Amino acid sequence: MTARFLTAAATGLALAITATAIAQDQDVTIEATDLGGGVYMLVGQGGNIGISAGPDGVLMIDDQFDRLSENILARVEEITGGQELKYVLNTHYHGDHTGGNEAMTAAGGTIVAHANVRVRLASGEEPRPDEALPVITHEDGMTFFWNDNEIQIHYVPNAHTDGDSMVFIPNLNIIHTGDTLFSGRYPYIDLDGGGTVDGYIANLANIVEMADADTQIIPGHGPLSTEADVRALHDVLVEAKAAVQALVDEGLSADEIVAADPLAEWNETWAWGFINGERMTRTIVTDLMSEKAHEAMDHSAADHDH
Repeated sequence: MTARFLTAAATGLALAITATAIAQDQDVTIEATDLGGGVYMLVGQGGNIGISAGPDGVLMIDDQFDRLSENILARVEEITGGQELKYVLNTHYHGDHTGGNEAMTAAGGTIVAHANVRVRLASGEEPRPDEALPVITHEDGMTFFWNDNEIQIHYVPNAHTDGDSMVFIPNLNIIHTGDTLFSGRYPYIDLDGGGTVDGYIANLANIVEMADADTQIIPGHGPLSTEADVRALHDVLVEAKAAVQALVDEGLSADEIVAADPLAEWNETWAWGFINGERMTRTIVTDLMSEKAHEAMDHSAADHDH
C-alpha cells in the first residue's frame, strides 16, 4: 500500500467525517421555549442560549458553537420575525458559549462580556480573532435597559471561571446563570480558568436568595430550572465538599481520596458523562489541597515576618 494511497484514503476519510459532521449540524434542531416578555430559552448543542426580543432588537446570551450559527440565527429570525441582532453577552469564555462570536459579529451583534473573558479569548494556545472578542467589557456588572426590561448583568467572582456573568431580569423574574448552574448534574468547575469550589457554592446560595418559587432559571446546561433545582445542587456540593475535606484532614493523598469514592452516595443521581464521580472528587480535592498549600505558605510567610 503506497504512501500516496494512504494519504488519499486519509483525506477521503477526513472529508467523509467532515461531511457527516456538517450533515449532523444541519440536523440539530434549535428548540425554543417562550418564557414571556419577549424572552426565550434556546437549546441546541453546548450552553443554553437566552434571547430578549422586542422593539430595541435582539440581545442574545451566549451563542454555542460556530458550526451551529446558521441554525441559531435562522431560529432567532423565525422567533422574532426578523428583528436585528444587536448585542451578544458571553457568560464566560468557554467555546460552547462563545464559539459563534465571529458569526454573530458578522450578523451585526456587539459582543459583551467580563474583562477576563476578553483576556482569555485573546490569549492561550489558539487565540480567537478580533471578530470573536468582546468590544464592551465590564469589571463588576452592568445593566441594559432593553425591550422595556432592566437586564442586570452580575459579575460572579471565581465560580465556574474567573469571568462569569449571570443575567437577572427582575420584572420578568428570569435568571440566566451561564455555567454557574449545571442543573441536575455535577458541575464542571474550571480550576485552571479561575473557578473555585467555594465560589461555585457561594453563587448557588446567591441564586437561591435572588430567586423565588416562581423564578424561571436558564442554566448553562440542563433543562429550564427552578429555585429548588439550584438549592438541590448547592446542598449536594456542600455535603460533597465536606466528605472530601474529612479525608484531606486525615492526610490522605489525592489518589487515595479518589479511590475511597467519597461521593458514592450522590453519584447515581448527579454523575454524568463529562463529570462523573471521580472527576468531581478530583476537582474538589485539587481545589482543597491548593487552598491548604496557600494557607501553609501564608503561615510560613507570617512566621518569617515575626
